[in-house]
Amino acid sequence: MILETKIVIYVCSICQRTYKLKEDARKCESLCAKLLKSPDISVLGLSSRTYNLLKIAGIDTLDELLETSDYQLLRIKRFGKGALNELHEKIQMFKAKSDSKN
Repeated sequence: MILETKIVIYVCSICQRTYKLKEDARKCESLCAKLLKSPDISVLGLSSRTYNLLKIAGIDTLDELLETSDYQLLRIKRFGKGALNELHEKIQMFKAKSDSKN
């Protein structure tokens, strides 16, 4: 007896990554669309703890981060003044580096 199996693969239309679940492909497309407009927060070189807290809170891009107030950031669970200070430092360094390139 011969069995036929169909495999369904979903593809992000922007980056062409493949996924087994349609929802994962949609999430990827959404993130890729955001990243086309603004760089990922990884360009700041944050500690993994701060980076992960921001990602869990749904802050993926530099624009989203800059639009978020200090008050909103401090309301993120386990995001304290140390992480906020690190964030301000890294943003200043990133802006200085960007300004020196222009």
